[in-house]
Amino acid sequence: MDLSRVEKLVKMMQEADLSHLEIEDDQGHVVLDKNITVASEKVVEQQTFEKQPSQTPNNSINAPFVGTFYVSEQPDKAPLVKPGDKVKAGQLIGIIEAMKMMNEVKSEVDGTIDKILVSNGDTVEYDQPLFTLKD
Repeated sequence: MDLSRVEKLVKMMQEADLSHLEIEDDQGHVVLDKNITVASEKVVEQQTFEKQPSQTPNNSINAPFVGTFYVSEQPDKAPLVKPGDKVKAGQLIGIIEAMKMMNEVKSEVDGTIDKILVSNGDTVEYDQPLFTLKD
């Protein structure tokens, strides 16, 4: 490919304020990407905050990864657990779908389900509390 053609493409990309340009023709295939970094200065005022209690309960069962949470193994089946159910360590209590794979969520401790903090079909984040337990 001719270097002058590439230079013209770069100039065209700059004039059109493009961050990505891809061209394929009989002369070849060219991909141009502009690395855009926006820098901003922020003035941070020093403030004092009261220590807030942790948002994550100590007696919770958290999501082991990101995905879609389901309360049952099949859409037409009953929930695996509900508030008031006693669970044992290693017991299946939910399913998280990640990358088209169904992954089991198991209780790590013995206890009683106090609350289910997410709804069926909710997207959950890594380490997000799913259930709270009571002794």
